[in-house]
Amino acid sequence: MSHQSIPIPQLGAALALVQLLQENPTLPVASWSVGEFALHGHLHDGGFEELGRYAGVLGGSIRPELDFLLGERMVRTHYLHSTWRDIPVRVAVVVPVAERTAVTA
Repeated sequence: MSHQSIPIPQLGAALALVQLLQENPTLPVASWSVGEFALHGHLHDGGFEELGRYAGVLGGSIRPELDFLLGERMVRTHYLHSTWRDIPVRVAVVVPVAERTAVTA
């Protein structure tokens, strides 16, 4: 009976996440999910400054999505799309629309 190595698609993404956090310990805290070949982060307690810190490390581009109502506030999700160690990375932050307008004005 021989033991064959079974490829684990999430392993590459998980290792990339570990390397990202070890090499950049001052990045803002995010919650992460590890997909089959991708990383997805969400900044719960942050805004554009925190997303910008990720962009400073990862490069890539920040793109807005559609506005939506969250409670009684109009908000917009912004995504940083990048690649780290050949793994696609997407980091999201939800900010009030007024905050975004003030930052870009």
